[in-house]
Amino acid sequence: MASMELANRLKKAREAIGLTIGEAATKVGFGNYQALSNIEKGEREVKASELVALAKAYFCDLNRLLMAESAQEPEVHFLWRKAPAPDKKVAVEADVKHRFEQYHLLEELLGLVQEGNPRLLSVTPATIRTNPGVDALAGKVSNMLDLGSRPALALQKVMEQTLKTKILYVQLSDFGSAASTVHPVFGSAVVVNSDEAPWRINFTLAHELFHILTWDTFSATEIEQDEALFKDLEKKAERFASTLLLPEREVRAELNSRIADQKLPFSDIVDVAREFGVSTQALLYRMANMRLIPWQAADEAKSDEELLSLDRRMRREVGFEAPESERFILLAAKCLRKGLLSRGKFAELMEIDRYDIDDYLEYRGLTEAEGMTFEIVAA
Repeated sequence: MASMELANRLKKAREAIGLTIGEAATKVGFGNYQALSNIEKGEREVKASELVALAKAYFCDLNRLLMAESAQEPEVHFLWRKAPAPDKKVAVEADVKHRFEQYHLLEELLGLVQEGNPRLLSVTPATIRTNPGVDALAGKVSNMLDLGSRPALALQKVMEQTLKTKILYVQLSDFGSAASTVHPVFGSAVVVNSDEAPWRINFTLAHELFHILTWDTFSATEIEQDEALFKDLEKKAERFASTLLLPEREVRAELNSRIADQKLPFSDIVDVAREFGVSTQALLYRMANMRLIPWQAADEAKSDEELLSLDRRMRREVGFEAPESERFILLAAKCLRKGLLSRGKFAELMEIDRYDIDDYLEYRGLTEAEGMTFEIVAA
């Protein structure tokens, strides 16, 4: 491989995330920018250790950085609910794409790669033209995925295990909210702000599932360029998520068991929202959609200080840990057990110190040893 080919790819990778030569040199640990400049000009060979550091700094998979240009996969295009600011978007997307590639690498190592997005069902513009159509789609998806009476409790596992959707939790802070994508090689993925509360994450997953199901119905580029279409699809995604996570029959049954003299206490509303794994506001709007309360009452209640205070107190009683991409962790642990990953690489993927690996595995009920085997008798 000519050094100039790699030099050009390194330069493109740096420019793709908006770093100057000086910024990149400092980030990687070069004594001065001239060394990196010489590498990009093809005037100096890049050392193996430097290449690893550059790949990490540029959020690039090392193997893909070494690929010939013709072998590069199509670009990953994320559809953001609220995109990061332009000056942050490039770096955030580069980081997410890198995680996406790492996830795919684990699937490749274990022989679990599937092309594209597993097709659950076909969705046309006519399918989701009306609210009843969106509701029908949510009901059909719930039945097909066997989500049960409390869909929020099963949704992440089903999306990861059945649809093979890569769920990536990232600290987005003020940079963005959530995004989804479907790639012809890597499959489907959802990016979620890890700082969100569990009940908001549940709704986000359902919301982004709508975009994954309709990915071929409207192109991401078309949606981004047509503000009216974007707003319409966002409303439909909200409707889909609400109907999916709060199935009418189950919600009515739960509310009816708590209603006395046509009255429902605030505390019971919060309790029901918690039981279904959604925010209290989401339940209020679902109740309005089901014509149990007027829309005006739902709008007023979401700002009612007594309800908000009660909601904060009752939610605070339930502790929760930072969300994790469960399937990603399980795949990485499996690769470690089978000797497909080194302990150092496992620690890098989990973003932990290699000396903490044993505690990390034990805490999650995982192991590094395969153990004895069973002899399976053919049926």
